[in-house]
Amino acid sequence: MAVAELNQEVLNTNETSQIQVIWERFRKHHLAIIGLCVLAILFFFSFIGTSLSRYSPETQWVGEMYGSPTLAFPFGTDELGRDVMTRMMWAGRVSLVLSLFVTICTVVIGIITGSLAGYFGGWTDTLIMRTVDVLLTLPTLPLLLILSAMTLRGGFPLQSPEFLNQFFAWIWGMSPDATGNVMVLVGILIVFGWMGLARLVRGQVLSLRNMEYAEAARSLGASSWHIIIRHMIPNSLAPIIVAATFSFGEVIVLEAALSFLGFGVQPPAASWGSLLNNVRDYMLIQPWRAFVPGMAIFLASISYNFIGDALRDALDPRLKL
Repeated sequence: MAVAELNQEVLNTNETSQIQVIWERFRKHHLAIIGLCVLAILFFFSFIGTSLSRYSPETQWVGEMYGSPTLAFPFGTDELGRDVMTRMMWAGRVSLVLSLFVTICTVVIGIITGSLAGYFGGWTDTLIMRTVDVLLTLPTLPLLLILSAMTLRGGFPLQSPEFLNQFFAWIWGMSPDATGNVMVLVGILIVFGWMGLARLVRGQVLSLRNMEYAEAARSLGASSWHIIIRHMIPNSLAPIIVAATFSFGEVIVLEAALSFLGFGVQPPAASWGSLLNNVRDYMLIQPWRAFVPGMAIFLASISYNFIGDALRDALDPRLKL
C-alpha cells in the first residue's frame, strides 16, 4: 500500500513539474501573455459589458443619427440612433462564441477521423483520407458563399436542432429563427474546417501506433478503442492544442469575411464582420465605426496566433528556450 501511494505521489509530482515547465516556457513569450490579456479583455467586454450597458443593441433612437463619440456613447451612434458600443458587445458574443463552437467541433471531428484513419489503416484510412482530399480540392470560399446565399433565401435543405437554436439564442440575445440561420453557417464552417486537423492527427497516430507502450497494451488484451483513447489521442494532444489555437483566429476572420460580404450574420443581429458591412455606406460620415470592429477582429485573431506560436514552442521538448 505504501509503495502504491509513493508511486502515485511521484506521478503527481512529475505531472505538476511538467505543467510548470510548460508554463515557464510559455510565459517567456511576452507577446503570448499580451495576447491572453487582450482576449480576456475582449471576452469581458462582450459578456460582462452587456450587463453594464444601459441600452439594448436593437433599440433605435437612443441617440441622434450618426452621432459622434461622447461620454454617453463612447463609439457614437449609428444611422438608426443605436448605441454602437452596445452593438459591439453583443457582436463580440456572436464572433467569439461562434469561433469557439466551430473550433471545438472541428477538433473533435478531426481527432476522431484522424485517429481512426491512422490506427486502423486499410480501407478505413483510404475512405477517410480520400474524402479529405476531395474536400480540400474544393474552392472553399465560393462554396461557402453559395451555401450561405441558399440559407438566406430559404433554399438550404438542412436545419440545426431546435435545442441548439434555443441555447445559442439565449447566449446571443437573438430570436430562435435568426439563430437558426447563424447555426447553418456554423455547420457549413464545421464541414469545411476539420480536414487539416484530421491529417495532422493521422500522421501523429501513424508514428505512435507501433510504439512499445502500444504493443504492450495490445499484448495485455487492450481493445483498439482503449488504445486510441488512452494512448494515441493523449500523446497527440500537443500539436492538436496548437492547431486549435490557430483555428480560433481563422474562424473569426472567415466568419467576418462572410458577414462583410453579406452572407453571414444578418440584421438586426450583428457580428464584428456584419458591423463592418453595415458601415460601408457611411465610411465618410463615421470612419471610426469601421475601425472599431476591424480592430477587434485583428486583435482577437493575432492574439490567438501569438498564443499558438508560444504553445508550439512550449510543448516541443526539443526546444530549449
